[in-house]
Amino acid sequence: MAIHGHVAMAIHVHVTNEQRAFLLNESARSGLSMAELVRRALDATYPLAERQQVGGFELNVGLWRRLDAAVTGRRLRRVD
Repeated sequence: MAIHGHVAMAIHVHVTNEQRAFLLNESARSGLSMAELVRRALDATYPLAERQQVGGFELNVGLWRRLDAAVTGRRLRRVD
């Protein structure tokens, strides 16, 4: 099976009754298959072009009452 010069792969997607009814109505209105409507929705939502990346930094800060076991095991213990 080929679509637009590409080999198609079948996948199964579960949709709600409302989503199915919408696809059926839109398919009848537009003359497009439900599969084509889903493909177009995917293409519009998740374009195949490279995702844009924004430069910046990520900072994580945490506060704990007790040290976790990994840190506690590495602490130097004073021997008297």
